[in-house]
Amino acid sequence: MQYIIFVEEDSEQVFYTGPVSEADAAFLRQAADFLKPLSDEQYMTGLAGILHTVARSSYILDGNELYWCIEWEPGLVVVRMSPIGDMQWCALRSPIPNFGGRDPLPEDGDPEDYHFENNSQYNLVFVAWDAQFDEEERESGRFVPASAEVQQHFHDLVARANELSNLAVSRNDIDVSIWLKNCRQNLAEWCGEGIRLRSEKHDTGAA
Repeated sequence: MQYIIFVEEDSEQVFYTGPVSEADAAFLRQAADFLKPLSDEQYMTGLAGILHTVARSSYILDGNELYWCIEWEPGLVVVRMSPIGDMQWCALRSPIPNFGGRDPLPEDGDPEDYHFENNSQYNLVFVAWDAQFDEEERESGRFVPASAEVQQHFHDLVARANELSNLAVSRNDIDVSIWLKNCRQNLAEWCGEGIRLRSEKHDTGAA
């Protein structure tokens, strides 16, 4: 697995890739077991709205598939895109008991007992997000310029999602704010409490 990020260099957007650690890749593959089909209508009335917010997110390339990981209540929303345009998704509950200032449920545990070190949900978004804006983070994360082949592969995988996003905006251009409000409400209903997964002990390897 490898992150894909976009860095502004000399007024141009340059693609970089960097390895995902073995532990974080294993966590994402575990999350993939819970993916369910995402219809075009669901994407346009829910997930597409995220692109118009300040939510942090990342892209992760895994062979012929692309993951879009978003920090979003209840923790992490994962969307997987396939070469034929199909999408699947799931919502994970953050291991941080009081994530986003929420009141923890009994199953979430005590915020005082939370240990930040093994939070793959955080890593899957912010390793890439931080590297996008910080050269030192790119160096320490072993990010390198992406090949033309990888760039084209990325564009092919996001093509359907981009098409649907543009359609959703054009369909709601009279009042985008109402559309975004509805997207948030739909996501809150569809995500629910989220699936609880725990990260394994982290390592320095890459997958």
